[in-house]
Amino acid sequence: MIREAEARDQTQLFELYKMLVPRSKKMNVLEEQIEKIRQDPNHFLFVYENDGEILGTVTLNICLQALHGDRPYAITENVVVHEQHRNNQIGQKLFKYIEEYCKSMNCHRIMLLSNSTRQEAHRFFEREGFDGSVSRGFKKYL
Repeated sequence: MIREAEARDQTQLFELYKMLVPRSKKMNVLEEQIEKIRQDPNHFLFVYENDGEILGTVTLNICLQALHGDRPYAITENVVVHEQHRNNQIGQKLFKYIEEYCKSMNCHRIMLLSNSTRQEAHRFFEREGFDGSVSRGFKKYL
């Protein structure tokens, strides 16, 4: 089942995020931040749950713009499927869910960034319809 994350999911989300960035010393998953996202109408933290265990997650942000009339665009980040449950269509289900949501919001496009070294993830994103050759992503950490 896919649902919005709740504060009670903090520990399981932390464990998933450790799989995404295992050497991060800055990671800090806060219950109050999960709730803040949950209350915001344009920001979402979705989880894929099975029998009380969170097996995957994705962050979705709906962004307003002026370029395409009243059509927003979406950014997805922090896509993680539990290492022991990969290749079980959890990632595909999460992406289908957010794509349908974005269509319902009349989004112009969905964008995502991925670490340049995550080649297996890039192949997955391309199978899900994302084109890594269209744009080039840049980050500036503060």
